[in-house]
Amino acid sequence: MAVVKWDPFRDLISIQDRMNRLFEQTLSRSRGEEGAAAATWTPAVDIYETPDTIVIKADLPGVVREDIEIQIDDNTLTLKGERRFSKDVQEESYLRIERTYGSFHRCFTLPATIQQEKIRAVCRDGVLELTLPKAEGSKPKRIAIEVR
Repeated sequence: MAVVKWDPFRDLISIQDRMNRLFEQTLSRSRGEEGAAAATWTPAVDIYETPDTIVIKADLPGVVREDIEIQIDDNTLTLKGERRFSKDVQEESYLRIERTYGSFHRCFTLPATIQQEKIRAVCRDGVLELTLPKAEGSKPKRIAIEVR
């Protein structure tokens, strides 16, 4: 079992995201919107740490590279993009539309120990992987114990 550092604001941000989605869904239903136009989506992410890096993986199936934007401002990484509804098939031909389309926006607070100029982004099989290298001073150091 992994030990996770307690962050008192993590739950608040999660609650805020859920409340925002709840209000958006309620308002879209009250306006009579249905289908792809009414749905909003947020890509799921996994974030993990290695001794040298922090890695963020985001599920972005059906999103083309040109529709993804990654920005860093101070210690905030912003992931924006859009999954577009395909116009290959006429909309009236659809029997069911369950996948959500539209723009998304995610923000992540980065530790100050990230080398921002060396961040790499690779998209493969619908998964965007961001590798954020840590600064040398922030890596854990092992101290040898002398025996006398």
